[in-house]
Amino acid sequence: MNVCAFRNARAMPRILALAAALAASACASAPTQPPCRLPERDRAWVDRALEAWRFASREITGIDRVPAFQAIFFSADCVMTSGNALISPTTEGVTWTASPHGGTIALPDASRIPAGVTSFASGKNGLTYFVMSTPSVWQAAHVGEGSALEMMMVAVLLHEASHVAQIGPYGPRLGALIDRYHLPDSFNDDSLQDHFKANPEFAASVKQETQLFVDAAAANDDVQARTLAQAGRRLMLERQARWLVGDDAYFVEAEDIWLTFEGAGQWTGYQWLIHPRGGAQPTAEVMARFTKGRSWSQTQGFAIVMALDRIVGPRWKRHAFGDGARTVIEMLDDALARG
Repeated sequence: MNVCAFRNARAMPRILALAAALAASACASAPTQPPCRLPERDRAWVDRALEAWRFASREITGIDRVPAFQAIFFSADCVMTSGNALISPTTEGVTWTASPHGGTIALPDASRIPAGVTSFASGKNGLTYFVMSTPSVWQAAHVGEGSALEMMMVAVLLHEASHVAQIGPYGPRLGALIDRYHLPDSFNDDSLQDHFKANPEFAASVKQETQLFVDAAAANDDVQARTLAQAGRRLMLERQARWLVGDDAYFVEAEDIWLTFEGAGQWTGYQWLIHPRGGAQPTAEVMARFTKGRSWSQTQGFAIVMALDRIVGPRWKRHAFGDGARTVIEMLDDALARG
């Protein structure tokens, strides 16, 4: 993953369009190419996902404005691209064009990716864009099928699209970290896990920390919530002091940033899935999925954000989805220090 690029083909993430606008523009093509259309079910899913983003922006995250960016959706043979998209909860018109892609997707930064299962937002080289393959592509890859797959993919889109709002505030901090430590292009939200996954003590600590944050989020008593969150944070600091030293010391700051990105993204998808006007799924069922994931950054990030939300209420969102002045760990430390 390149600096400020956020890619995720896993199940568990900003573009808006009216159904009429989408239907009218999906068959537009470049002058020298034949027209194409997304499959009908894919087009219907795009509509639903964009409406979910519009709803989540208003009712869940509070995101009311993000920088102009390009949105790209593609099926097995057709790619649909927005001309420009300055998105807010009140934006309802986006110009779309569609054209055959020949098996690879051209990105705004002049790179290309295979037309496979993917969903990511990027702020690379100052170009902000969002890319996602449609349900027919995911189903062909045996990720899932039917309405269950489409529901999960809406949550994925909301997770990744939330990063569009975070790239501006947090991207420079991440970029500075990469430059300062000369980190490779492969550095991403899974780098810590890739580096330490063979260390059973490290992995066990991450698991225990995560569970303490989950328990803190579920606590009925305010004192108990704080006590559990403090225990989780203490274990986290002990782990970092033991292993994130020397050449690996940069992981302390990197972990904080990635937990903010991934935790906030997971929280967004979770909240939509359980919302009566969103996915309307049972809370316990969705919580079980989100707290048992294989990705450390996503699972622990989600648990931390849930604990933070339990302790301080919704005010954390003004930083995580707004000015980026504080990371979720910094906000949690402040809250716990105030007692």
